[in-house]
Amino acid sequence: MLEFSQDQKDNINEETIELLEPYLTLKTPKDEDIFVPEVAAKSSVALVGMCTWAAAMSDYHKQSKIVKPKLRLLEIKMGELKEAQDALQVANDELAEVTALQARLRAKFEGAMATKTELQENAAKTRKKMDQANRLITSLQDNKDRWINNANEFKSLKQRLVGDVAKACAFVSYCGPFNAEYRSKLLDEYFHTDLLEKQIPVSEDLKLTEFLVDQATVGEWNLEGLPSDDLSIQNGIMVTRSSRYPLMIDPQAQAIDWIRRREPDLLVQNTIITLSHPDLKNALKWPLQEGFPCLIESIENEVDPMLDPILEKQIIVKGRSKLIKIADQDMDYDDNFRLFMTSRLANPHFSPELAAKATIIDFTVT
Repeated sequence: MLEFSQDQKDNINEETIELLEPYLTLKTPKDEDIFVPEVAAKSSVALVGMCTWAAAMSDYHKQSKIVKPKLRLLEIKMGELKEAQDALQVANDELAEVTALQARLRAKFEGAMATKTELQENAAKTRKKMDQANRLITSLQDNKDRWINNANEFKSLKQRLVGDVAKACAFVSYCGPFNAEYRSKLLDEYFHTDLLEKQIPVSEDLKLTEFLVDQATVGEWNLEGLPSDDLSIQNGIMVTRSSRYPLMIDPQAQAIDWIRRREPDLLVQNTIITLSHPDLKNALKWPLQEGFPCLIESIENEVDPMLDPILEKQIIVKGRSKLIKIADQDMDYDDNFRLFMTSRLANPHFSPELAAKATIIDFTVT
């Protein structure tokens, strides 16, 4: 019988197993296995190991016929697995490179998109500015003719301004004593014609009330009680714009009502007096030195000569003080002092000298 070591067990062939098979299946008359360690032990102790080994080799060979194909298949699969793992490693390396490339491309893409967004925003802002500029250019183009006309009108207005101012000054200085009809005649015939004869440019349709006062001021006068008709507005202009103190012909008390509401200090300081006041000089002293308004009512055809220094504004400056001499007495004078005079007569006969000292204004409503 051939001997096989532990390392030669895989060299057992089918012929050896066939030769060994009769011994392994040998039985006693009692139908008991003979080639077993228990039976072999009765003959020789050495046979025990032989029996065990021979049985084991037989079993090993039988099992190996089942296992070996599977081991071979396992070996093949392991080889395939190794090849697959190697391929996987290569693929993973390529994937890592692709992933890194993708990250770089994504970062580059995001940077490009941010730049694109910024450029789009700048483009939108620029487009908006262009649209605004185009609208402005269109508007300027549309307004070009109007501006040219306005420029020409302004140039003409500058040329006519001297005549307009002269006409307005003449109106304030000389038209006060007359009614609306004579004022219009003086303005349109005498003053206007005189300016044209002297070749002084002047507006043909000058509206003095709009030239000398704005609508806001007229609105304030109306709130103070001055009527809104053109004659009353002219009177208000002469009262407030004339450099001389106003003497108002006021048979209907229209001027008194307006002045009292316009100058509330008249009632507060009790500076409404008449020429028949028993102490006229001292009555004038308080408003003169404190800068309060003063209203002298019921003047007839003459004004007390004592008022001449006030009407003529004979102011004496001494250092920082201002004085005015009334009835040989020096009185302090404040620049805020305002004098108003009224006459209830419908047709008073004022002297030319008085007309030169005061601005006579006819408030008579016809």
